[in-house]
Amino acid sequence: MLSAKKVSLGLTYLVAIGCFLGLYGIANQIYFFLLLFFFLLGLFNEWKFNVYMPRWMLNTGGILVSLLFLSELSLENVVNPFANMILLLLAIKSLEDKKPRDIYQMLLLSLFGVALSTTFRLDLSFLFFFLYELFIGSVAFMLTNVYANVGDKPLQREFLFRYLKFSIAFPIVVAFATVPFFLILPRAQTPLFDLFAKQEKGLVSGISNEVELGKVGEIQQDNTVVFRVYGEVPEDAYWRVSVFDTLMNTKWVNTLSEKERVANLPASGKIYRYTVILEPTYDTFLPLLDYPLKILRLEGMKADYTRNKGGYYESTKPINRPVRYRAVSTEDYPRDPVSQVYLDVPPDVPESVRKLAKELSKGKSKPKEKVESVRSFFRKGFSYSLKLDKPEGDPVEYFLFKAKRGNCEYFASSTALLLRLMGMPARVVGGFKGFIKNEYGDYYIVTNSMAHVWVEANFDGRWTRVDTTPSYLSPAVRNISKLHLLRDAIISFWYENVVDFSAQKQVSLLRNLLREAKTLSLSKVKSALLPVLYLITALLLSYVLFMFYVNRVRKTPENLYRLLVARLSRLEGENLKGLLPEELLKRVEGKMYGKEASFIVHLYQRHRFSPYRVTKRELEHAYRVLRKI
Repeated sequence: MLSAKKVSLGLTYLVAIGCFLGLYGIANQIYFFLLLFFFLLGLFNEWKFNVYMPRWMLNTGGILVSLLFLSELSLENVVNPFANMILLLLAIKSLEDKKPRDIYQMLLLSLFGVALSTTFRLDLSFLFFFLYELFIGSVAFMLTNVYANVGDKPLQREFLFRYLKFSIAFPIVVAFATVPFFLILPRAQTPLFDLFAKQEKGLVSGISNEVELGKVGEIQQDNTVVFRVYGEVPEDAYWRVSVFDTLMNTKWVNTLSEKERVANLPASGKIYRYTVILEPTYDTFLPLLDYPLKILRLEGMKADYTRNKGGYYESTKPINRPVRYRAVSTEDYPRDPVSQVYLDVPPDVPESVRKLAKELSKGKSKPKEKVESVRSFFRKGFSYSLKLDKPEGDPVEYFLFKAKRGNCEYFASSTALLLRLMGMPARVVGGFKGFIKNEYGDYYIVTNSMAHVWVEANFDGRWTRVDTTPSYLSPAVRNISKLHLLRDAIISFWYENVVDFSAQKQVSLLRNLLREAKTLSLSKVKSALLPVLYLITALLLSYVLFMFYVNRVRKTPENLYRLLVARLSRLEGENLKGLLPEELLKRVEGKMYGKEASFIVHLYQRHRFSPYRVTKRELEHAYRVLRKI
């Protein structure tokens, strides 16, 4: 039979293991595995040997290691030392002889660990982790309270089950009771813990401040979601991220650092208003539908944004958590002024490339004719490929005259270079092309596999998109199934309605409720409440029927004994309900049905007052005996 200490301690270890899992990747990795080893060593000792180290020794070692952790504390590194401290204290407690006070402390430390993990973890998996800790932790707290009051005594199975039912019901009620507080309590516009956020280097999405030939081809095989879009977007959507003006060897880089004034809304052209939820990229770019006019609001982190030369936007801080921004774009091409850098050509351009540009522009006096000549050239004999041969000599020359196959960087680089050799201003734009419509959530997904670069040429006073890359669908996109989309819709709902439940949404919700309340009439109230009343009635009726079945119909030792007392009361002509089982045995002694009644009473006593379980076969036999009386 389980004792109160074993039950509460077993549940506490489950909660503490959850804390270790929650702090994985937050605590220092070396310390994490070392402390996990000592924690599991304490668990094994508790189960097998019950040999404990002196508290003074553990406490002295804990103080010394704590000083080591605290020495790493700084404004840039606040969370990690605290995570190390929590795991250290859990490991020490695991090695100690545990009284109720120690079990309470382990549970509280685990609770602090869960709270600390929220500074890094806001994804949907954290919801399940949090619910696990909530339920197991609540049950552990309550059963530890039993251990503190009754001591290390065996627990009756019936008592244990009843206590577990209440312990499980309690966190469910608490979880539902917190929903109104989640909706109405004031909340900050941005997270409180930006100070603690990771400042990782490098890109998740592969879009950077330069385009190197062959690089985006590698990214296009990665199907990680970069951002999600809500609102109206065109079918042939391009997402602007950065603009490159100078070709240096095999790389396009940006040398213009000027900031642009936010454009005014044009008088003509279709306007798109939409919302972007950008995943953490640990960079500063803010993808926008081409061509972006302005960002209306940036939410989710304490940062501002800037508009750069070329009409692309950046955040003033790296995106280290999901952020949300509303924006406006147009179908009109940009009209920003032309700089000399958009005409510059590297001096080492091969003569064959110069000759090709001259041939393509021969007899073409108008810029539009030159652009069409370049488009036509790439339609003949060129194909898209992610598998590229190592270029011999100049990569653009090798692509144009030998390989004639490549990814978007080769097509865009060659196009921009040919247009500049024809005397036309041109620049390379990096970003994404296309989207996947998620019907489950009515939004659009853009993944790394959609990374793309194209060209803009300036003529007729505006920059016009020139994309000579053949149409291509990445294998990664083709592998996205309906199950993937359903999973992404659930994740998106989590971010949109829980993580990103901002003060603006809160105010909007309250305003809508007040507006609806003002327009409510008695008939509307009745029509709205009627389904609710039907549902409540159905639930109550179901509950009554269920309880009737449990307490009156279901075959249990309790119901068996109740039926026996009722039957004997009819036979004896008086109410025997208040008699104890021993008194009932004396009343039936010597009666013609005394043997059968005694068998049922003894079976009930064994069920109630002994550790031996009544089997299903015994219960079926007892009901047959009852029918003989």
